[in-house]
Amino acid sequence: MNSKKKIVTLAGVSLVATAGVVASTNEVKADTTSDNAQAAATSQTADQQAQAKVDQAQSNVNSASQATSAAQSQLDSANATNSAAQADVNSQQAIVNDAQAKVDAATSSVSTAQDAETKAQQNADQATSANIQKAQDAIANQEAQISKDTDAINDANKAVSDAQSTVDAAQKKVNDATTVRDNQQKNVDAANDAVKNAQAILDNSDQAKKQAQDALNQANQKVADDTTAVNNKQTDVNNAAEAKKNADEALKNANDAQNSAQKNKDAKQVIADETSTALTNATAAVKDAQAKADAINDKLASFNTITLPAGYKEAITGLIKGEDSSNALTMLGQNGLRNNQYKSNKNDQKITVDYNNLTEAQRQELSIFATGLINQIQSQMGTTKTSVSPKSVEFANKVVKEAYNDPSWDGFGPHMIDGKSHNSDGLQKVSKEMNGNSVLENMSSSIHNYTYDDSGNIVSGEIAPQTMDSLKHALYDDIVSMMFDDADSGWGHALTFINFGEKDWSIQSIDNETMGVAFDKYGYSHFDFTGATSTNGFGDNKFTVPSNDELISELSSANTVLQSTKTDQASKQKANDDAQNALSSANQVLVAAQNDVKDKTATTQKANDNLTTAQNDLATLQSQLSADQANQKQAKTIFDSFDADLVTKQANLQKATDSLKAEQGRLAIAQADLDNANKALSDANNNLAQKKQVVENDKEALKADNDKLVQLQNNLSDLQNAPKLLSAAKEQVATAQKALADAQEAYNVANDKLTSLKQHAAGTATNVSKAQQALAEAKNNEDAAKEALNQAQQALTELQQKEALAKQVAEEQAKLVAEKEAKDNGYHIENNQVVDAKGNSVNGWTVKGNQIVSPTNATVDPVVSATTNVSVDSKGQVQPQTNATTNNGIKTMGVAESANPVSTATVQTREQYKQQLKSNNQLPQTGNNDSAVLSLAGVALAAMLSLFGIKKREY
Repeated sequence: MNSKKKIVTLAGVSLVATAGVVASTNEVKADTTSDNAQAAATSQTADQQAQAKVDQAQSNVNSASQATSAAQSQLDSANATNSAAQADVNSQQAIVNDAQAKVDAATSSVSTAQDAETKAQQNADQATSANIQKAQDAIANQEAQISKDTDAINDANKAVSDAQSTVDAAQKKVNDATTVRDNQQKNVDAANDAVKNAQAILDNSDQAKKQAQDALNQANQKVADDTTAVNNKQTDVNNAAEAKKNADEALKNANDAQNSAQKNKDAKQVIADETSTALTNATAAVKDAQAKADAINDKLASFNTITLPAGYKEAITGLIKGEDSSNALTMLGQNGLRNNQYKSNKNDQKITVDYNNLTEAQRQELSIFATGLINQIQSQMGTTKTSVSPKSVEFANKVVKEAYNDPSWDGFGPHMIDGKSHNSDGLQKVSKEMNGNSVLENMSSSIHNYTYDDSGNIVSGEIAPQTMDSLKHALYDDIVSMMFDDADSGWGHALTFINFGEKDWSIQSIDNETMGVAFDKYGYSHFDFTGATSTNGFGDNKFTVPSNDELISELSSANTVLQSTKTDQASKQKANDDAQNALSSANQVLVAAQNDVKDKTATTQKANDNLTTAQNDLATLQSQLSADQANQKQAKTIFDSFDADLVTKQANLQKATDSLKAEQGRLAIAQADLDNANKALSDANNNLAQKKQVVENDKEALKADNDKLVQLQNNLSDLQNAPKLLSAAKEQVATAQKALADAQEAYNVANDKLTSLKQHAAGTATNVSKAQQALAEAKNNEDAAKEALNQAQQALTELQQKEALAKQVAEEQAKLVAEKEAKDNGYHIENNQVVDAKGNSVNGWTVKGNQIVSPTNATVDPVVSATTNVSVDSKGQVQPQTNATTNNGIKTMGVAESANPVSTATVQTREQYKQQLKSNNQLPQTGNNDSAVLSLAGVALAAMLSLFGIKKREY
């Protein structure tokens, strides 16, 4: 084949789409195939790079999405934590508010108690015999005054009673005068009628005579009626008198019963007062006894104890006998650690100390405290108790100074595991110098502050300020730890504290053991033991070691006294209850009697009122009868007067007129008497009101004097009980102050916790803000990653579309080349093989059905004896012409008649093609076969490009 060959390529997608096919001529050598392979490799590399960018972008999106999700989770968690923290703050704030309210209330209680104490102290200062006698005299004088007040009230009540009687009498006079006046008015009216009748008689009128007869008849009837009414009313008066007599008798009996009930009540009152006083004294005795028992209980409650768990004694005794009881001791020790807790002392908490420079008194107190705890252990174990003396305390102090502080002997080391342990030589040296008999030491890191650094290593920290309470607490915990958590030391520390004795366990025992306690400059505690002899002074002037045995004994005695006082109180309580019940019964009887007197008094008063009313009514009826009888007589006289002569009638008229004047005069007198009676009644009522006011004033005075008596009696009681009252007031102050201290401490604890919670909440709020910021950043990163992924995917898609288009173009080119080769060489099928025009087999070509396949896999039709020419008419349209060669010569047919024609093409350069179009101003004409074929291919490719939807690139 030629060393050079022409290859048709597309210049660009956008150009193809707008101008059909533009063919360019590239001259290549025979190794074009390898160049194509290199191009394919380059394209494959571009695909892989684009895909790698997509994959990386997708990975970035996934990572960013995960980061966003994680940031959201962190924000949710931060919000939840912050909400919980704020809820804790709110809850704790409520607790602090309540604690503050309790502090305020306790402060008020302290102020009140202190005021009461001040008054009690003033009362105690005034509680002299003279003042007590003066108070008693004042009470006697006040009781005398109350007696006078009572007499005055009785006198005033009598005056009221007398005044009431005067009022009643005056009222009766008013009533009588009113009756007289009213009756006299009737007499005047009758006299006036008599005058009228006398005049009528004088006139001798028949009508008048008839009226006189009627008047006489009415008068007769009225007298008859009045007589009946008087007789009936007299019966009522008699009955009322009998009722009054009975009521008076009943009232007398009721008063007698009331007097008897009053005497019985007074007697019961005396007994009740006596039993009440006795009960008060018994209750005070119980209170005093209870206070003593409570005080001892308080001491016991604050007394630090160490109790060995059940089985501990047997297990550790078995240990020294060779038994394998270490595990059992460890299990028992857990109970010991759990059940033995230090009890703080508030007074000790107030005493600050320098642990490295303790005073002698402080060292002695700490040594006595520790020895007391060890003695409790020894008492439960049944071993000899260790003692403490001035010299044993000095021994411990000297050991710490000379064996540890001066040589800077760090027993545990700055990291807890790099210390020098006990300074045995130093111990022996001090013991020898002080003539000690053997020496043992237990040592603990105690108040030394071990902590962790940032790398998790144990390091020494600064030791906190100490008080006597904190040092005792440390010693207590040291002993408890060495007693119950000592397996890693073979329980040697526990055995040292127990001190079985040199006979039973000489390794960790000293006979006649004494002990002292001291703290070295590192904050380690040292329990130093040595034996006392008759000559070395360690046993001299031993300190008394406090024991709860004495307190228990005191408590037993106090409880005995308390029980005795309670029994006495119960007896006094029963006696008082009986007396009070009897008094209550007597009061009930008295009240019933008093109510009966009230009822009988009311009944008697009602009987009196009924009798008075009946008598008044009888008097009225009798008066009415008298008046009506007079009227009857007058009516008879008037009627008889009609038969008299003229002189007599005239005389009767004159007499009636004179009588009228006389009756009118008596009416004026009756009215004057009534006016005087009303004035007397008004004066009597005013006097009664004044007397009643005197009674009220006297009652007010009596109440005031009774109140003053109560004050005087209370004052006397206060003076007589001044010591108890002062003691109770002081106790109340102490109780109130303790309550205030407890409330303040509770408030401080609650407020400290609130401060801590607020700080924590502030931190959680900051975390929320940071989490929100981190979430925002994560979302931004995720959005950016998604945008990058979108761009990478778009770039990959564009590249894949370009490559697909290029592949199609390459396949079309390959097919054109294969068709040209087959046409030029006359490839056709013979015996199912591809042969050339000469019948030679063509290497690399194969048969596929009725078609042949080139080595480049391009499928074409085999060659037939026909040639197709393409020409371009004057309108620029392509007009293919087919010349079919037959045995009869050349025949021309249309394209439709063509049998799979294969065009031949002569390749032109771009410049040649443009020049041709320019010169011809038309598409290639017939005979320009290569250009025509390429033009058809370009049109087809342009159509294909439009189907794929590839956008054109702007230049």
